[in-house]
Formats: sequence, C-alpha cells, structure tokens
Amino acid sequence: MTTPSSHEHPTVPILELKDVKISFPSVDAPPVLAVEQLSLAVREHEFLALIGPSGCGKSTILNAMAGLIPVDAGEIFFGSQPVRGVNERVGYISQADNLLPWKTVLDNVALGLELRGVPKKLRHAKARDLIRSMGLSGFETNYPHELSGGMKKRVTIARVLAIEPEVLFMDEPFGPLDVFTKEKLQDDIMHIWETSNQTIVYVTHDLTEAISLADRVVLISGRPGQVRGIYPVPLKRPRRVMDVKFDDTFVCLEKTIWADLRAELEQTGAFADEN
Repeated sequence: MTTPSSHEHPTVPILELKDVKISFPSVDAPPVLAVEQLSLAVREHEFLALIGPSGCGKSTILNAMAGLIPVDAGEIFFGSQPVRGVNERVGYISQADNLLPWKTVLDNVALGLELRGVPKKLRHAKARDLIRSMGLSGFETNYPHELSGGMKKRVTIARVLAIEPEVLFMDEPFGPLDVFTKEKLQDDIMHIWETSNQTIVYVTHDLTEAISLADRVVLISGRPGQVRGIYPVPLKRPRRVMDVKFDDTFVCLEKTIWADLRAELEQTGAFADEN
C-alpha cells in the first residue's frame, strides 16, 4: 500500500483562498482579470504544486498568498488570520536568484537574519551551517559572479531557509538550469521538506516536475484562473526524481492530468490548428 506522504495533514488548512478575484489595471483598456472565484485550501506540511497554461495566474496566486499583491474580492487566510500585506512567516524563491553581487556567499545567506536584527556572530554561525548543508562549504567568501547557476540557486535557497519560514513559496525556481542540476536540486528540496515541518507551494509549467515533487497537483484554468482539478499523488515517500517517473502509478497519473491540461491549452489557443 502506498502513502502520499510521511507528513500528517491537519484538518485546518495553513492557507486558504475563498472566492478570490484579482485583476490588474490597464492604461488604455479595461482591467485584466487574472483570477476569478478561486477557492483552494493548502494543508499544513503539504507539498502542493500549481500547474496550468502560461498566463493563467499561477504566479499571481502565489504572490497573493504571500501578501505581495491585494485581492479585489474574496479572502485569503494564513491559519485563522486574513492576509493583510506582506507575510513575514513565509519565504519566497523565484526563478531569479536575486543575490546581492557585492556580498559574499556567507553574507547573502545571512541577509534575512541581518534585516531581522540578528547579531552578526549568530547569523554567520547559522549561515555557515546552512552553507554546509547545501554542499557549498569552502565558498563562504566567494561572490555571486564566481558561482555556477546551480550554486547560486543553492545560496538563494539557504538564504530563505535561514529565516525558518512556515510556508515556502517557489515560483519555477529551477527553470533556467540544466536537467541534471535541476533534478539534483529537486531531490534536495524534497529532502529539506521531508525532514522539516514546512509547507511548500510550488508553481511550475512542468507536469513531470509537479507530480515528482507534490502530494497534490492543482490544475489552474486559462485566464481568468480558476481551479480546474485537484489530483492527489499516491506515490511513496521518500522519493527520488530520477526513479519515480518510471513508476506505473506516475505514468497513469501523468496521462490523466495531461489530458485535462491539454484541454486547457487548446482553449487558450496554444494548440491551435495551423492548417
């Protein structure tokens, strides 16, 4: 018998969106409706992946949950409290590394702690532990321009983990990396999640990545974004990205979700007939 996850999922969600609507103003046209009547609950300690057509609002949903953008209607709750402004209990990793080029690896990892007023000795000690855990020992005094793409991403992850967020938002974090570096970092993220109490909400355009990592995959419709389907991933944990994609359960689930995703892509014109 397979189990979706080694984590327990409490009944009360850590994040909940209720009938959320989000739009963006336009200079010479009506506002662009990005998300409409979207409801979704994220369980505590869950690894949830969001997929959908390009422009469907995946990143917008993530930004709203993080408190980076307001909603026009509906409500977003973190625990039992409505989200009002930037939520300091969450961490955010985007596709860009956003490292400060004039700071060393050590000081980049310690940056969040510095901004929170943690004394230098304490923040450097914690940063060194995280640098070691990310396989970057010996690079503490290097600068970002001296690192590979994969190493920069490890520094970025370590910097976010340093502040010990309850929820980790990840927006296509490994998109620009080569396939081997990407799969190694995916395994690292799964290990971090499996050995912590964090919740991860992960945006990706890669269906294989979504199924490999997540407890549940949520399919978002073409704009305006709405929840089109929620798919539990009944694969054993711990997992390895390289191995799990050959599992029969994985293949069956990928076919099911792909059929629904293809239907959404066809509606957006991504598969328009060229004849």
